[in-house]
Amino acid sequence: MIDRKKTSKIIDELLDSPLVIEEVNTPPFFKDKVLNKLSQNTEERTATDWLNWFTPKYQIAAMVLFVMLNFIALYSYSASNNEVELQNYAQTYGLSNTSQDSILN
Repeated sequence: MIDRKKTSKIIDELLDSPLVIEEVNTPPFFKDKVLNKLSQNTEERTATDWLNWFTPKYQIAAMVLFVMLNFIALYSYSASNNEVELQNYAQTYGLSNTSQDSILN
């Protein structure tokens, strides 16, 4: 019961709190002064300079190099994979010259 009374009192105080707020008097032209100070701030914000050298011509060259390396890697993987598959096929059907599969040796 006591909690309900306190809760209702707190709720009433919260609802009445905007009525207590008073107007703040600011100096005339305060906004204009602040905006002028912000616009006069000539300090440049320098961006990180560690990627300035990475111009579009270097980006294109890097992309071409990346694509070429990927094609070379895929080709070499495909060639080695074909060789392994051919060896497995030959061993499976007994077409290989090696006799390593024999149990009697």
